[in-house]
Amino acid sequence: MRNLLVWIALSFVLAACGGADSPTSPASSEHAASAAAVMVEQKIQRFRPDEVAVLFVMGQSNSAGLNGLPANFVLTGASGTGSSAGGMPAPNVWGIRNDGWGNIAGNADGPGAPFTQPISAIDQVAWVNWSDSTSSDMNLGYYGGSGNAANFAAYAWQSAINAGEPLPDLYIIHIGWGSQGVDVADDAYSGCCGWTMHGVNLWQPLLDATKTPTYALAPFARRMMYLGLKQILATGKKPRVLGLEWNQWEAEAGPLNSAGNVTTIGRAPQNYANLFRGFSAAVGSNFPVMIVKPLSVAYDNVANAVAPYDSTSLASMQKVFGGFIDADPRTFSFVDASQSPDWNGQPPDFGIFKGGSLGGGDGSVHYNLDTQKWFGDQALASCLGRSQLCGPRISALPKLPPD
Repeated sequence: MRNLLVWIALSFVLAACGGADSPTSPASSEHAASAAAVMVEQKIQRFRPDEVAVLFVMGQSNSAGLNGLPANFVLTGASGTGSSAGGMPAPNVWGIRNDGWGNIAGNADGPGAPFTQPISAIDQVAWVNWSDSTSSDMNLGYYGGSGNAANFAAYAWQSAINAGEPLPDLYIIHIGWGSQGVDVADDAYSGCCGWTMHGVNLWQPLLDATKTPTYALAPFARRMMYLGLKQILATGKKPRVLGLEWNQWEAEAGPLNSAGNVTTIGRAPQNYANLFRGFSAAVGSNFPVMIVKPLSVAYDNVANAVAPYDSTSLASMQKVFGGFIDADPRTFSFVDASQSPDWNGQPPDFGIFKGGSLGGGDGSVHYNLDTQKWFGDQALASCLGRSQLCGPRISALPKLPPD
C-alpha cells in the first residue's frame, strides 16, 4: 500500500513536470523522477498522530563533550527565551533539567552541596523545551562542554521540522560524565570530574538506586528513562524510542584502573550486557543501541601503565562491542567515525580528534566538533533517512520503577 501511494504521488509530480509528452531527454527525465521520489519519500509520515520520538545519549567525557557548542547551533527554548539570545527557538525538542539532581557540583544550575537523597527518592521529572548555549546544556551528568551529540541532534531535529518534515516532538535524555566506566575497579586518577567525591566507576550497572554513592549513573539513567517515558505517556502520547547512542569505553581501556585494563576489559562483556539489559528492562522493550566505535590509539602505548596492561586495548574494546553486534545486529550497531567526512586515517588525531571546520578536540582522545555534529546526525539517521526506522512504540511501562 505504501509503495502504491508513493507511486501515485510520484505520478502526479511527473505529470506536473510534463509527463510522457515532455520534450526532455531520458537522462533529465530520470533525474526528475529520482528527485521527485526523494521529495515524496521525505513527506511520508513516519509516526502516527499520537506518537513522539525519544532519544537517549549517554557515556563519559566524549558524550558530555569537551568543547563549546558553536553559536549558530544554539537552541533557545520554546520561543527564543532560553539561555542564549540569538539562537533558534526549539518548540519541538524537549529535555530534562536536573530537577532533584541539580546539586551536582559543576552543573550550571547546581553549584551547591552534593545530592544527598537516594536516586529512588526521585519520583517525577519535568520536560522543558530544549535550551543550550555555547557554555551550558541539558546534560544531566557532569563535566565537559556543550558541543556534544545531544545538542547537535536537538538542532538537527528542530531544523528538519522547520524545513517542513512531518515529524513529532523529540524528547532527549542526555547523561554524560567524564572518566566513568562500568567496572567495579576504582580509577587511580583522582584529578578529574569530581572523582574524589565518589571513589567508584559510576556507570557500574549493578549499583542500585538505594545504595551509595547516590551519584550512581546506571540506576539514575534507568530511573530517568522510566520517569521520562511515564510523563510522556501521562499526556496521552506514545513514545517511539529512536535508540541509545552510547559513547563510552575509555575508562575500561585506560591504564588508570587499579585492577589494570586487562582485568577491566576482560570483565567488560558481562558489565555491558548487564548495563544494556537494565536499560531495556527500564523501558520494557528492546530498542536500538548505537555504540560509538572505539578509534583512539591513545591507550595502546602509555608509559608507566598499571599492570596488567593490554597494549592492544583499542582492538580489544572494538572486539567487546563487536560481540554485541554479531550476536544481535537488529539491536546493536556501530557509529563508526572512520566513515565520517573528516576521517583521514592519520594518527593520532585521524582528522576526528582535532581540526575540522568547527574546530575543537584534543588531538588524541576527545572528538572535534565536526565529529560531534556527525554523531548527532547519526543518532537520527535511521529515522530521518531512507530506512525510516524510528524504533519501538512504547504503549506501557513495567509496573514498578527500576532500582
